[in-house]
Amino acid sequence: IPAFVIGKDRRVIYWNRALEELSGIRAEEVVGTRQHWRAFYSTERPCMADLLVEEFPETVPRWYAGKFIKSKLIDEAYEATDFFPDLGVRGRWLRFTAAVIRNAEGSLVGAVESLEDITETKWAEAALLNAHEDLESKVRERTRELARTNKALQTELRERERVEKALRETTEQLSLILKSLPIVSYTCSADKHFRTTFVSHTITEITGYSPQQFTDNPLFWQDHIHPDDRERVLAELKTAVRKGAYQCEYRFQASDGSYRWFSDDRRLIRFSNRWRNYMVGAWRDVTEDRRIRQEGELRLQQMIQSHKLTALGEVVAGVAHEINNPVSFIAYNIPLLEEMWNAVEPILASDGASHPDWGDKGISYVEVCTNMSEIIEEFKIASQRIKRVVSGLKEFARTDESAQMKPIQIGDVIQGVLILVGAQIRKTVSRIDRYVDSNLPPIQGHFQKIEQVIANLLINAHQAIPADRKGRIIITARYLERLRAILIDIEDNGMGMEKDVLDHIFEPFFSTRRDKEGTGLGLSISYGLIKDHHGLIGVLSRPGLGSRFSLFLPVDGETRIDIRPAMLC
Repeated sequence: IPAFVIGKDRRVIYWNRALEELSGIRAEEVVGTRQHWRAFYSTERPCMADLLVEEFPETVPRWYAGKFIKSKLIDEAYEATDFFPDLGVRGRWLRFTAAVIRNAEGSLVGAVESLEDITETKWAEAALLNAHEDLESKVRERTRELARTNKALQTELRERERVEKALRETTEQLSLILKSLPIVSYTCSADKHFRTTFVSHTITEITGYSPQQFTDNPLFWQDHIHPDDRERVLAELKTAVRKGAYQCEYRFQASDGSYRWFSDDRRLIRFSNRWRNYMVGAWRDVTEDRRIRQEGELRLQQMIQSHKLTALGEVVAGVAHEINNPVSFIAYNIPLLEEMWNAVEPILASDGASHPDWGDKGISYVEVCTNMSEIIEEFKIASQRIKRVVSGLKEFARTDESAQMKPIQIGDVIQGVLILVGAQIRKTVSRIDRYVDSNLPPIQGHFQKIEQVIANLLINAHQAIPADRKGRIIITARYLERLRAILIDIEDNGMGMEKDVLDHIFEPFFSTRRDKEGTGLGLSISYGLIKDHHGLIGVLSRPGLGSRFSLFLPVDGETRIDIRPAMLC
């Protein structure tokens, strides 16, 4: 829709692409100027928007006498239709609407003017009028002829009655078929508004709206498409007008405020003897189909993840055992090596520091002492690093479930975690908000295991926040009566994750921080710990905005939680 916006000083602040195509004037040529009149007139004169910005609407008749009306849909707006001879080769007919723009305090800050090219409609109306006059002339001639041939007229009337009766019967049969089908049939115009001209009564059963609501309001169908789907659907429809066919799925708001998924199939119908084409289509409610499909995909992914972790657990247990023996040997001998070096170093200092062989070997006594100390220290660090990895592997592959679950308070767990890791995460987080319900029921579980999961998620959240960003973490805990479970949300405003990263975050050894000593075991271990509590862990993340991890823990520690995928989004 061609449109432009001017400020209170009548300077152009917006000039969209549609207006560029209509006027041939690029936005950069007029934005910031008062030359928007060039698009419509050969000499400078005010546009409708200019008159509204000046707050003298009584001057509108002076410039648009007999061509305007006060808008019935928009306050402080005027509509007009006029011919612009300087537009295009033969001039263009435009229908335009101008409305004032006010700020929150009610002060006028500018005006917006949108336009619609109705040239073809005007020409079509003129052609239609000529055709109508021609038709009336032919009817008069035909009437005179029928008056002379009364018998022929009676025959034709009888034939018409027969055809009309057959048409009524066919229409009734078609109407009965349409009512019995589990789809909504409809027709609409093929112009830019896609105005609905017919809707079958099945629409009331699906959405709660009457067919008349669709046909009376040209924008009713568009306005009830989900805002996230609307732009995509309308763009695809414009392509469909050229291709002749269209099929897509989108969300449509029902009368109770809920959204239903529609499968929309339509085809373009071209009439060689009409100046306007139509589209014929069918809507089908696929909400339940999509829910079942999404739930099936979720179950499949959960099963794949469970089998994957089980298989990896067996492998990891063996690897951890094999690594642990040589690591224990190294860790045991490092203190002995350090003790031996501490005993040898004074001897070398007193007896061998000046020995001539140091020069022959190309190394000095000082270098040996310095390097040896550093090497022993690096051995210690590397050994501890390997022990941590092995410990993580053992935790991931653990099979000891002998520890008894006890009643624990989630509020106490969160408080304890913040005491342990609060100082660490505040390096990048300037604000930690807690919204923990005071009346949360206790849950049956392992305090340290849940504490480990929450600590890991908080550390991950802190590491995901760039150093130049004002970090914030929100911790929420509340009771879900329907599930008899406690929901814990940990949300950050960090970098977020792409979908290809989200697909692997719970896999062992998958890490985006490999260059910063990340082992890739934290989330896989957390997944297993929550699974031990018969709970669920989910994540919602958007690149550049942050992530939110959700933990669902059953109060009794035994009941498996069964939720739809939508609850994780």
